[in-house]
Amino acid sequence: MKKNVRRIPNKRVTQNAKIFGGVLLGAMILVTLGLGVRLFIIAGGSVDGHNLNDATRQAFMAKQIVPANRGKIYDATGQVLAENTTVYDLYAVLDTKVLRVKDPKTGKYVSGSGHVEDKALTAEKLSQVIAMSQSEILKRLEKKAYQVEFISTKGQASKNLSIAQYQKIQAMNLPGINFTPHAARSYPEDSTASHLIGMTKSNEDPKTGQMVQSGLMGIEASENSLLAGKNGIKNYDGQTENVQDSKTVQNGNDVYLTLDGNLQNTLETRMDDLFSSTKAVSAVGVLMEAKTGRIVAATQRPNFNANDQNDAPQLWTNLLDQGAFEPGSTMKGITLSAAIDTGEWRPNDTYQSGTLLIDGKKVVDAFGQNQGILTYREGFWRSSNVAFAKTEQALGATTWRKYLEKFHFLQSTHSGLNNEASGSMSFDYPIDQANTAYGQGISVTPLQMLQAYSAIANDGQEIKPYFVDKVVNPATGAVIEQGKTTDVARPIKASTAQQVRKYMIDVVNQKTGTAREFDLRKFGYQIAAKTGTAQVSQGGQYLQGLNNAIHSVMVLAPEKNPKYIFYLALKQPKVFPDPTIQTTMNKVFQPLMLQALNSSDSAVKSKTTKQTVPNVVGQSIQEATATLEQAGFRTAVVGSDGQVTSQSLLPDQKSLTNQLVILKAKGNTHLPDMTDWSLTDAQAFAHAAGFKLTWTGSGYVAGQSLRKDQLVVDTSQVAITLKEKN
Repeated sequence: MKKNVRRIPNKRVTQNAKIFGGVLLGAMILVTLGLGVRLFIIAGGSVDGHNLNDATRQAFMAKQIVPANRGKIYDATGQVLAENTTVYDLYAVLDTKVLRVKDPKTGKYVSGSGHVEDKALTAEKLSQVIAMSQSEILKRLEKKAYQVEFISTKGQASKNLSIAQYQKIQAMNLPGINFTPHAARSYPEDSTASHLIGMTKSNEDPKTGQMVQSGLMGIEASENSLLAGKNGIKNYDGQTENVQDSKTVQNGNDVYLTLDGNLQNTLETRMDDLFSSTKAVSAVGVLMEAKTGRIVAATQRPNFNANDQNDAPQLWTNLLDQGAFEPGSTMKGITLSAAIDTGEWRPNDTYQSGTLLIDGKKVVDAFGQNQGILTYREGFWRSSNVAFAKTEQALGATTWRKYLEKFHFLQSTHSGLNNEASGSMSFDYPIDQANTAYGQGISVTPLQMLQAYSAIANDGQEIKPYFVDKVVNPATGAVIEQGKTTDVARPIKASTAQQVRKYMIDVVNQKTGTAREFDLRKFGYQIAAKTGTAQVSQGGQYLQGLNNAIHSVMVLAPEKNPKYIFYLALKQPKVFPDPTIQTTMNKVFQPLMLQALNSSDSAVKSKTTKQTVPNVVGQSIQEATATLEQAGFRTAVVGSDGQVTSQSLLPDQKSLTNQLVILKAKGNTHLPDMTDWSLTDAQAFAHAAGFKLTWTGSGYVAGQSLRKDQLVVDTSQVAITLKEKN
């Protein structure tokens, strides 16, 4: 058995331990002394040659970005088409460590705080508001994550929620449901003129972290620099703003379009019916003031709702100025212009219709119909391809191409939209050259066609289409830019244009004319028109049949002194609901054109400005009449005694000058002289006075059955005659 032995430490080991401890202690003392010196230097305000007082001040200086508000977009009547709003991104906090917060005033838990507690209930409630099913929401709520958003195959269901959606969810008081607000763009009229107005996209600025809106297409893109404005900067020195180094925010300007809201609404409604009834691939319709170039209505199908960010990008092509297509026989109006202008048009000469061979290639009339021997004049109203292939041969390829260039085809109209197409043409061989004379083998845009036909409408003067009426600084009301009529060229003589319009009357008035369905003579208007039916090319070959064609019509109204140019094109309709496609297309044209021609507002729009309507209620009839007329308005009075009790245009609203304001007072009503009134004005006065109004014709009042100042009561009947203004 061993005994316990106490070991004695080795003297050398002990000595080494003491030395190591001493060194360690010394090092600690040196470090402490070094830190002390460093702190002393820092306290003195300088380190490594830098003044820490300045550095500290700089650290407390802040730069705050003041984002500019994007300008609004209006139509010509002042209706808001695009404006700013706030949208919300929703997310759910799942981490159970995040506690709910109680409001000390109410004792209730604050909505959106904490984490999701009842996942099934939360999924059920959210599915009532966002575009996602209850089961899909529940799957995301059951994930092991700190927080989740709600993304489906259809897109971000929890992104860009409207204020109404946000308020609905907030009212549910769901724990763990939170929101991030940010600025967005709202389009109150939804899909109205969506391709023209365009849309924006929001991206994060990498420098500031702010969400920035920029135009993606349409006016939003082409006028982006004016709409966007410039951000301001607030520089702070500590808690005090350094005014000298700050920069004032410049909010975006407001853009007023040339669109007439009433005409636009009519076109939108009629185009909906056209597109749904024909099940066409696409359609585009546009109405332009002939004398000014103002686009007063324009839309296309399919369209999209810019408020719905999930709409497919393939719907974004603006058919007005992109996606050029072969126009078909509407090009014959241009060929006819060139022939008349050069003296090569011989309307009474005859030719054999049906088929024409050019270098072994066939030019055929519609459906290969041989209608026998025709005059060239009849060939125009029947829309004969053979007649115009032969006309191009008489002109010669060089002259014909020269006129295409004079009318500014194959180049942008520069009407103010981005990425406008120039079009293209096959012109190498005689058959190609002949094809272009009747609108095949050449591609154009509706804007190019409108611009070209403006020369025919305006006695040879071609004008540019435009969309922006004015750009206004919303803070000062100053007009930054003013839209205006721009002369492009004079491709033909005035006498040529007048003759072309006469031949376009045949297309409408003749029994075999291709535009007879568009006739407005029973409404008091003589129009000039040209229809088109262009085969659609696919894989280098033209498809056959009416359902594989682009059907179009160009109308100048009225013919003698055109006020409007209308163009409509319908691509590949699958269904033909009426005996002819022209009858179907007329359901768009007729109500729109009659509304435009009969509306005094539209007739004077390009010549007038907006004024604030005075408040004349309570004034005497004489005083009220003088006040309104001095402001630029017309007046008519229902009643004859005392003070004005009401007025048809509300006080303080902006309205076009020269509009009729109907005043009401006590006493008997005497009929005013309604000469030159629009039908709309006459109807409004009859309704206000309570008598029955009947009318014949169309246009403006040219006569009335009861004389001026005759007493009218609720049993009175007044007949008016409407006639077109020259």
